[in-house]
Amino acid sequence: MNKTKSQCPYCASFDTTLRNIIPTSSENFLVPELKNITRSWHDCNNCKVCFAMPRLNDKQIKYMYDNYRSESFRNETPDEYFDRITNYDTENSENYHKTNWLKQELKDEWEPTTILDIGCGGGVLLHTLGKIYKNAFLFGIEPTSNFADLASRRTRAKVKNDYFKGKPFKDKIFELVTCCQVLEHVVDLKKFLIDLNNSTRKDGYVYIEVPDISDFTELPLEHPRFSEPSHLWYFSSAFLTNYFESHGFKKILHTVQKTVRKRNNLMILLKKIT
Repeated sequence: MNKTKSQCPYCASFDTTLRNIIPTSSENFLVPELKNITRSWHDCNNCKVCFAMPRLNDKQIKYMYDNYRSESFRNETPDEYFDRITNYDTENSENYHKTNWLKQELKDEWEPTTILDIGCGGGVLLHTLGKIYKNAFLFGIEPTSNFADLASRRTRAKVKNDYFKGKPFKDKIFELVTCCQVLEHVVDLKKFLIDLNNSTRKDGYVYIEVPDISDFTELPLEHPRFSEPSHLWYFSSAFLTNYFESHGFKKILHTVQKTVRKRNNLMILLKKIT
């Protein structure tokens, strides 16, 4: 593919390669001014991250999160959503598959006393982790107000309605930090990763789940994972491993799993060792 002049938003390099141009999707109505704007995905040859253009500005991001989980868009109330997701059978539950994998890799003899779920949505993951780790103190942070309220009502977690930044619960650091389907939405990726590092206790664990870059070879270009305007990044295990291992973590394991919706999720577990 031809070289482009798109600058990498992560490392600022202009050594980037156009990967794909994406057809307009109906998803773009969530940010009305993007309705007829062509999106493109680019690979950075310097830092190895994949990024989308154009980028959302702060106003567009706020609009997105104010509406993305609205009842009118979802066609269900927040509580109907929670009940639907938590009542799937194990074969059809993506939530079950990820928590089961995580519990197996963390081993039965280790139990966290504090858990933070970044971008906790309606609290579905916190709900399941709370059943597995019955003595753990649960915390969540979620920018969408109606889902932050849902997570607070339907789990025992302390939930804050905000974007993840700094240390959201004063100076508390956590033995297990989970971040599922969040990293691809983050505008200031460097700052977010620094704050995630600072929120993790030494000898604690970080679990990250993101869309895997293999989607580009397995999903049609019309798929909403590519055109959805708040999807800003695609990651490989190499990029995430390189970052975290250069910041005091050890990768325990990574895998790519195909979801019940035939999407590819990269799941990576890391331990903070310094």
